[in-house]
Amino acid sequence: MASYSGEQQVKTVINTDDIKEIVAILNNKFNENFSLVSFDEQNQFEFLEQLNKIFTHLDSRWTIDVKVDNQETIIYKITEYLRILNYPGQFDDKWSQSVLAADKKVIYPIFHYLLTRYPELEKRAYLAKYLVPVFVPDEFQMDNDIKTCVDQIKDLQAQFQVHHQSLEQVQSQSMNPDELKKDITQFEQEREQLLNKISNFKSKVSSKPNFNELLEVTNMLRREQEEEARLQDKLRQQRMQLDQTDQILLQAQQRLIDAQKSLAPDNSPEQMLMALRNEVKRNREISKDRLGFDLKERRKKLEQIERLLAEPPITLNELNNLENTLMALRRAVNQMEDKLKREAKPEDDKLTIYKQQAQLVAKKKERAVDDIKKVEEEQQLIEKEVFKKEEQIAKERGPNYKTKGEFKEYANQLKDKKFLYQKLKDELKGLQAERAILERTELILKKQKNELLKQQQELEKTHGIVGYSKKKEGLEKLSEENQQINLKKGQTLEEISKIVNEIQAQIKLKRPLIQEQLAEIKTIRQQYSELEQEHKQKKQEFDRIMLGVESDQSSLVNEVKKLRDEVYGLDRKIRLNKYNSEILEIKIQRLNDESEYSKGGKQLSSQSKSNAEMLQQRILKLEENIKNLKQQRELVKENYEPSLRQMNYFSDLKKILNVKFQQLSNEQGQKQQMKAGANRLVIG
Repeated sequence: MASYSGEQQVKTVINTDDIKEIVAILNNKFNENFSLVSFDEQNQFEFLEQLNKIFTHLDSRWTIDVKVDNQETIIYKITEYLRILNYPGQFDDKWSQSVLAADKKVIYPIFHYLLTRYPELEKRAYLAKYLVPVFVPDEFQMDNDIKTCVDQIKDLQAQFQVHHQSLEQVQSQSMNPDELKKDITQFEQEREQLLNKISNFKSKVSSKPNFNELLEVTNMLRREQEEEARLQDKLRQQRMQLDQTDQILLQAQQRLIDAQKSLAPDNSPEQMLMALRNEVKRNREISKDRLGFDLKERRKKLEQIERLLAEPPITLNELNNLENTLMALRRAVNQMEDKLKREAKPEDDKLTIYKQQAQLVAKKKERAVDDIKKVEEEQQLIEKEVFKKEEQIAKERGPNYKTKGEFKEYANQLKDKKFLYQKLKDELKGLQAERAILERTELILKKQKNELLKQQQELEKTHGIVGYSKKKEGLEKLSEENQQINLKKGQTLEEISKIVNEIQAQIKLKRPLIQEQLAEIKTIRQQYSELEQEHKQKKQEFDRIMLGVESDQSSLVNEVKKLRDEVYGLDRKIRLNKYNSEILEIKIQRLNDESEYSKGGKQLSSQSKSNAEMLQQRILKLEENIKNLKQQRELVKENYEPSLRQMNYFSDLKKILNVKFQQLSNEQGQKQQMKAGANRLVIG
């Protein structure tokens, strides 16, 4: 089983199904020709090259050469880009070493994450070009120019984010231009067909004398049919409304009856509780039925989605082929219809009226849909205006302002609470009165019980049978419990006997069916044994052929590996030779320029004629700096000993001053103590 980590549910353990998914996406999107074996047997550089290819598809700015670049730069760029793509990895030294070594436990989850979320990550990579925060070191953050630049970048990023969101909204709302083009072409074809039909019809009908009268009659018939259809729709809607109102009325009447029963004076608390329990049970059954129906529908939808997901993905070429075949079939259908209409006689066609009616109904439906859309748009505009006005009123009146709907809800809640309060208050008064009566009766009964117990104990003492009443009560309880157990036993025995009778009746009914099924099972078993033998023979042949194919495949894979390694080695040598040749060409170019500078044909800059002169000037400057530094060193050597003595003198002087300061502070403290003692003596 695959384990998941993080909130994004990224797979950390990849099974064969996941590898199949990776290989399928690579073959479809990246035009690879991998099998499970060839993909799994790739070496370190091939895995990193494949990862590099995925990154370049995601972002065209991605530049890494696995064969030439340093390992530190490769792992740094990979980790930074995976962080941008929000890959939840640990990114420590162990992880980076595993990526460089193309460890399958680490590299397969990266492939799975990148390929299964490819559209989402492609969008994230595009946004990362503009929304990744710019890192500025702390040393340069104090500079005002850099601060202003950083603030401008942040403002531009915020503007880009807003514009991108608005673009996404527009794209989601607008239609695809390719689909619009297809619709336009289809409508143009239909328009041409309709014009042809109209011209053919006019040429056929122009010779008939009573055509205008027939046209008026058919128009009248069409109007009457439309009116009849409209009236039937209205009647159907009104019937549905009537059924709904009848159901609501029945429910309201049932509630009224239940409320009257619960509020009746003869009702006891137990009856009210039973009524509430029955209502709760009924509501639970209704909710279970609805929930069961909803769950069934959602399970069906989920199964359909799983079937669609289980099907192999359709490539763009297959889609284009299917669209082309569909267009060809539509053209063929249109041509056949035209041909049929040319050959058919309008007098013999009995379905013309119904076809016209169907076309009219379709047009009416389209008009109704357009009207509904317009009404919905108007409703949305009105709601937006109401919302804006309510916001304006709320701003003017303060935070405690309530809208119309909220105020109505608040008033209804207050009414309900008041009604509940009065009802509960009346119930509380009645319960308090009942409680007082019950407490009095309890006291009276307790007194009577105590008196009876005393009398009973005295009688038991006189007759010499102390504890007889307690034993009698225990025996009565045991007998009652025994009766209840016997009743339960009788009920269970009756139920068991009923179940046994039902089972026997079902066995009698299903015995002939079972015998027929057993006979069918025997025949099916014989067929199964024959098929199993054939399957075993064919499987043995298949295994034998597959062993030969796998051995050939492994030898071919090894040969391909060797050839690939040779190709990679030759590529590396070619690149190194290319870079060395480029370096030599640059050096030759410099030498040619230097010769031209020395001849006087060109000049390097306004300060120096040639590179040699420029280097000579730099050497002279460095020699002057060396002389100045030597003079400074001699001065430091001369002044070192006197300055050291002076520092020692200053440190000794500081120590003497500290001692004097401590002595003076001690003397001042003693004087203050003496003065305080003298004052005390005077006061005494």
